[in-house]
Amino acid sequence: MMLIFCGDNFCPINKGARVIKKWVLLGLAAGVLAGCGGGGGGGSANTSTAGATGYPASSLCTPSDEKTWVRAHLDDVYLWYKNIVDVVATNYATPIDYFNALLVRPTDRFSFAESQAVIDAFFQSGQVVGYGATFVRATDGTLRVAYSELNSPAKLAGIDRGTRIVNINGTPEGQLTRAAFLAALYPANSGDSNTFDVLDLGVSNTRRVTLTAIAVVGTPVLKNQVLSMPSGKKIGYMVFNDQTANAEAPLAAAMSEFAAANIDDLVLDLRYNGGGYLYIASEVGYMIGGAPTKNQVFEQLRFNDKHPEKTNDPANTIPFFDTDTHNTTLPTLGLKRVFVLTGPGTCSASESIINSLSPFVSVITIGGTTCGKPYGFIQTNNCGTAYFAIQFDGINSASQGGYVNGFAPACAAADDLAHPFGDVNERLLATALTYQSTGACPVVPLAQAKSALLGPHTVQEIYRAPWRENRVLMGR
Repeated sequence: MMLIFCGDNFCPINKGARVIKKWVLLGLAAGVLAGCGGGGGGGSANTSTAGATGYPASSLCTPSDEKTWVRAHLDDVYLWYKNIVDVVATNYATPIDYFNALLVRPTDRFSFAESQAVIDAFFQSGQVVGYGATFVRATDGTLRVAYSELNSPAKLAGIDRGTRIVNINGTPEGQLTRAAFLAALYPANSGDSNTFDVLDLGVSNTRRVTLTAIAVVGTPVLKNQVLSMPSGKKIGYMVFNDQTANAEAPLAAAMSEFAAANIDDLVLDLRYNGGGYLYIASEVGYMIGGAPTKNQVFEQLRFNDKHPEKTNDPANTIPFFDTDTHNTTLPTLGLKRVFVLTGPGTCSASESIINSLSPFVSVITIGGTTCGKPYGFIQTNNCGTAYFAIQFDGINSASQGGYVNGFAPACAAADDLAHPFGDVNERLLATALTYQSTGACPVVPLAQAKSALLGPHTVQEIYRAPWRENRVLMGR
């Protein structure tokens, strides 16, 4: 399978006689080109595209050759190629160091390079080595867990939403060096073990657990339920965390349940959704909006002025998909509005859902400001390294985009970590339910509003790999 990362999205690929697009992560589209070579356009797995973009692929894979390739690649496809400040290549020890030095910061907060083996393992298997817990720094400065994956080591040890990590391997977590802290929370290998003193919600005494890392497969739809309100209204609630390929079936199943229940409104929880395949985002949009979105543009990709042929290529106009990858008609809710729970972890392809649905459906955002990533990149491999340079941005059917400062919430609410997902007292969900019943945001203290709106004061994930905040284009 060939993937092309477009910012957080995968780019379309011809399959048979038709072009089928999978848009997952806004900013990431993986064009997997193996071997030492790997140009920017066309080709297939294990095929070099030397000369396809006007510059040769590295043939010897020496640092000098690779750096020459890096410079030519950025000059050709980088969205901000005109703003690159030239630096002396020999001043940088590795091609990745040189690549990073050429990036246009701070405009570009997202381009990166990583081992091709690491990237391919993640996108081909969907697995991540670890405990299955998402660690965050809460607004009070404590280290907590935002959620844990089903059947993961953390979940099986009773570590879940709101659990506080007090000590790591016998040392208060705040006293560890940064390296030791990250190594314990994000082990590099399956079988690595660390000991944690944890404080569960509602208790005063810590308990000690030892967690051993495994390859954890994420649960994209972590929760879905129908809430019956005192007013008699039925509200669908879904926690949607990852726009990976294995999200398609559970998303359709959850939407079918909501349709069967004839829900009046939907609360889509994207606060921890960093993006993924654009085709998944498109399918989600269609299932929410229904008939008004059919055959309409979900997202139009725009490349730099060296490549108008890409911008004008119909294959780079992503529709709202009304069928899944097996050509099965998707269920629809046909809603006129949707409540979306957001935060700084809402990024890329998840922001595409907000932006692309807004011309057709009233999108009411609740929570914190999103990350602000309207860009995508195409994975290009060279000498065992996968390079992700921003190559395009995306706009919706009304030509709206450019949300580099993120989407501010219609109703500001801080993530409290004190209630499980789906609890009507959980702050973001409670805020959405108040708006649903009254038509207005609840009055909140100024401090809470600042906490929700200002990035440094919000609940922040400790670390997220850059390839998990993206738009990905992929042939389906």
